[in-house]
Amino acid sequence: MPKLKVKEKNALYQYGNYCRYYGYRNPDNEDNRLKVLAERTDLFYGKDVLDIGCNIGHVTFSIARDFSAKSVVGMDIDRKLVNIARKNVQHYINDTGQSSSHLTPKKDFDLKNRNDSNCDNVTELLPLQHRSIKSVSNTFHEQFPFNVSFVQGNYVLESDLLLSLETCKFDVILCLSITKWLHLNWGDDGLKRAFKRMFAQLRPGGILVMEPQPWKSYGRRKTLTETISQNYKNILLKPPMFTDYLLNEVGFANCETLTMPHNPSKGFQRPLKLYRKPDILVTS
Repeated sequence: MPKLKVKEKNALYQYGNYCRYYGYRNPDNEDNRLKVLAERTDLFYGKDVLDIGCNIGHVTFSIARDFSAKSVVGMDIDRKLVNIARKNVQHYINDTGQSSSHLTPKKDFDLKNRNDSNCDNVTELLPLQHRSIKSVSNTFHEQFPFNVSFVQGNYVLESDLLLSLETCKFDVILCLSITKWLHLNWGDDGLKRAFKRMFAQLRPGGILVMEPQPWKSYGRRKTLTETISQNYKNILLKPPMFTDYLLNEVGFANCETLTMPHNPSKGFQRPLKLYRKPDILVTS
């Protein structure tokens, strides 16, 4: 069987680490997922939050500044994106205490340019505007930006043995549009391990906010790398099975589905699912 021909350009984004992601996801400069989450700010007020696959930090900053979280850690496997996120903080500081519709950009970058694949030349990207989202309280809002940080790393542990070293440190974990990339790059075993790590890192009563991509979207990325191609062929745990696995195998107590956020592109009209960890863990 002939070896898969991998385009070097495509392999650069094998983790979904697109440097113009927010530009083509939100062509009208509004992330409607945040509008939906703004109706449930009780999830974030005074809480410790982890944002897995944070990209350039847009959602991370919004949760830290506008939803009054106690602390928010943005994590991404791509060091370049993490570095951009760290530089982006200045734009959000400039708008602290104001409605987010009054952003004053320092530089004019074209977030809608989908064909710009050169992240090396992108030093900072402007935050998106949210005219309808305002801070819940000044209590933690005033701590911004000291309540937000970014780390580079792979969330998928090398083995299940490392799961025993995890401790409960977060009240909320965000896993938005990242399950497909974990799945394609590390297969069923890697995704299951990531789910178990999320559960282990959540405190009792903690919430996993997940936006899984549908199975049909996997096929469009199945040839990015040889590893992805092989993993795609061997995947058995399809997205419609995630809830059953998380509730019956991992240990989450229940699942709540939030209203599907509107998006001009049907591909981004995905439901947000909230999985709650039991308040009291039963050990055998």
